[in-house]
Amino acid sequence: MEFLISNVIKAHPLALLDYETLTDEQVKDDLTALIRGYDSPTDYFVETLARGLGRIAAIWYPNPVIIRLSDFKSNEYAELLGGTLYESEEENPMIGLRGAARYYSEFYERAFALECHAILRLRGEMGFDNAIVMVPFCRSPEEADRVAEVMAR
Repeated sequence: MEFLISNVIKAHPLALLDYETLTDEQVKDDLTALIRGYDSPTDYFVETLARGLGRIAAIWYPNPVIIRLSDFKSNEYAELLGGTLYESEEENPMIGLRGAARYYSEFYERAFALECHAILRLRGEMGFDNAIVMVPFCRSPEEADRVAEVMAR
């Protein structure tokens, strides 16, 4: 999933969610070019991610394919278009806000919902029920439960 986000989508999901209220004109202009042809910035993210994941799932269908949810470190998120507007510098991004902890954080939960919508589209609308989700950097069973709650919403 990370390769699709960084190489194809190229934009920080929060920047896409906040597109209408962005005050950085250069970021907004660059996002406008990326999302051209889509109904909304979030449709761009969800459709592009689902289509990319679908290409992978199709190769293996009907055999299972494990889709690892995004696990960028904060400095990697900052490199995405609009990322510097959202990401703070962490002393050690390797153990910072990443993976499971990011998904249920108040800061990022609404962006994680976009990944969940892409998975729903992939498995439901596109029919790739062979796609199995892996939650990276999950530190405890309780954290897994929190991620499952967010995914259910």
